Amino acid sequence: MSENQMGKGRDRILVTGAGGFVGSALVDALLHEDDVDSVVAVDLGFSRRWSDPRVTCTEDHLDRVGAIEALVAEPFDCIYHLATVAGVGSADFDLGRRTNLDATVRLLDQVRATGQRSRFVYASSVGVYGAPLPARITDETLPVPTNSYGTHKLVCEYLVSDYSRAGFVDGLALRFPGIIARPAGSTTMLSAFLNDVFYAARAGAPFAVPLEAADGSWVMSLRCLISNLLLARRLDAGTLPDRRFWNLPATLVRMADLVAELGRVYGQAATAQFVFAPDPSMRAMFAQVPLEAAGAERLGFVGDGNVAAFVANVIAEVPALRPATA
Repeated sequence: MSENQMGKGRDRILVTGAGGFVGSALVDALLHEDDVDSVVAVDLGFSRRWSDPRVTCTEDHLDRVGAIEALVAEPFDCIYHLATVAGVGSADFDLGRRTNLDATVRLLDQVRATGQRSRFVYASSVGVYGAPLPARITDETLPVPTNSYGTHKLVCEYLVSDYSRAGFVDGLALRFPGIIARPAGSTTMLSAFLNDVFYAARAGAPFAVPLEAADGSWVMSLRCLISNLLLARRLDAGTLPDRRFWNLPATLVRMADLVAELGRVYGQAATAQFVFAPDPSMRAMFAQVPLEAAGAERLGFVGDGNVAAFVANVIAEVPALRPATA
């Protein structure tokens, strides 16, 4: 653990994927931390910039030759590696490999080259579990990814754990569930329907849920995820096990319960035009089973807990989703 992480200084932090909805919210949250000296935010582009002089925005492709080496020429106390090509984009095998696998390996190697054992927080995914799922998933369940995205994430989890064992980084790989709610109309994620259902309910518009009413999916509010990411920076390396990858404690939300809670919040008329129209391909990916996260919970990571808390946390973070009377 670095001197700064031991509380003897102020941290220099790198956030990759900082232009995304998770990355930008994380930068916002870091600026409210008393021990943050500076944040380097890197992405392909930014929909907004920060006026805080502690933030430096860098537009670049991490898979560009020399980009990572220039970015991490000087060490960081903490690196949040959120940059990824997920969902629809990861179907491009070469793009997915360059961004999700090769760039991560180069970033780990460059951190090693600086000689500082930086805290390295890696955004993995529950996508490491492929269909068909077992009856339940625990920390001991063997991941068997069925697409390149999940494969690349799993390989990088093992690398983060191995580089930590060797003393090159102080890493944690956290398996994100569906993080809700992205901006309206997002088409980058296959799980976009879990976001769209909120906007449809707020507008009182028709909506076809592509799962059965009894199907559940793993979700976490953006608010809850950011709290977990802030915790990941502060965990004492001495308390961490050799294995450095965990399921985050996602909430398994049944579609019927989600629709019912949205109706309670927005009024029953808001969801009157909702229907369940199960799609076999979507059910194969998103009709999920109970997920246990005992290892992460022992470290202090948390989930939203239940559908009511999940919906409340989502709406609290997105002004466009707040009820008209709020």
